[in-house]
Amino acid sequence: MRIEKLTTWQQWVEADRLIATAFLHKWERERSEKEYQAQAEGQEPRNEDTWGLFNDAGRMVSAIVTRPCTLSFEGAFVPCRDVNMVGSLPEERGGGHIRQLMNEILHSCRKNGELFAVLHPFSFAFYRKFGFELAASQLAQRVPIDQLAGFSCDYAVSRVDSQEDVNVLRGLYEAAALRRNLSTLRTDRDWAFRGDGEYGQPNWWEGDRPSYTYLFRDGSGAPRAYFKFQFKEGSAGPMLGEMEIRDLVFDSPEAFRNVLGFLYGMRAKVTHVQLSMPEFVDLAALIPECDKAECSLDGHTMARVLNVPEVLSRLQMPSGSQFTIEIQDSFLRENCGVYQVSAREGGNLVSPVQAPADLCLSAQTLAPLSVGTIDLDTACYRDGTLLRGNKALLAQVFCKKPVGL
Repeated sequence: MRIEKLTTWQQWVEADRLIATAFLHKWERERSEKEYQAQAEGQEPRNEDTWGLFNDAGRMVSAIVTRPCTLSFEGAFVPCRDVNMVGSLPEERGGGHIRQLMNEILHSCRKNGELFAVLHPFSFAFYRKFGFELAASQLAQRVPIDQLAGFSCDYAVSRVDSQEDVNVLRGLYEAAALRRNLSTLRTDRDWAFRGDGEYGQPNWWEGDRPSYTYLFRDGSGAPRAYFKFQFKEGSAGPMLGEMEIRDLVFDSPEAFRNVLGFLYGMRAKVTHVQLSMPEFVDLAALIPECDKAECSLDGHTMARVLNVPEVLSRLQMPSGSQFTIEIQDSFLRENCGVYQVSAREGGNLVSPVQAPADLCLSAQTLAPLSVGTIDLDTACYRDGTLLRGNKALLAQVFCKKPVGL
């Protein structure tokens, strides 16, 4: 067996075919060859790394595609890694190939200075073997538009129709992302105005339907919110349907209420509103008839800590405070140890020590605990967590925080 980072477009094509086979997806050779050859020749940007595992006969039997990404963590954007596609040929499964690939890739990412690896799992149990844990979820919601009758919009609203407008959206988005953890810093391509209220690269799930984007400004002219939506034709024909919100950012509860008020003004055409949001806003708690809201969890993200000392150094702590923490990591052994974390201006001082720890836990638990998906009390229910002391400080550091955007 050998593992290598693939460097030729022919290898990328073969990995693409392998992953399509693993996921039982249709594969188009002509499209794949055209795409990857253009990337190899610099005609199209390439923002991913592909790794392959070859058997003793030299055949590629497993592959993983990863992408560098920038995510928010504790008020700053930090380098991370998105594990995008993971697959083995059906006839080659059960031999530990993905474990070998994941080991190589995660160690490489750690050496590159990346703090977290994230992925969207097909199986939580499968990725927990590599130290990943649930770190964020979206709440998919659908409500009848008449349930928004109690909201009004006092803001000035305008349709986005220029790159200048999109730049304002970008500022709103990035400010909101920094107030949360594990929010993606979008690229210039994501904010390129395409005309008719559309921006960024079209997503396959949006299809060919047009998008509409609106910007909200308060009485002083300050931008406060925006949203992008598509219209989905209903069973009654093109005159009535549902609004599917694809992107929504607001800077306060007041701004969100104004967005809901504007949505209600669309009732002549729209019967229901659909949106996916981080779990901190549940429309069922805001509308008159809570049972009219249809809700389901969607868009799960798992994360794992790649560099424990670096993550600990970025935690927000009271001035002058200090605690010790012991981390067990069966997959990235270099993360293991007892660390003393001392609050310092500009970043905590993290030092390995030989001493009993206030808190003992696994790297798997540290991921959701550090980003704020769970708090200290919840972490203590997880297997392998032991709280010995300094509870008041640890509860202050490891508290629930807003995650995702």
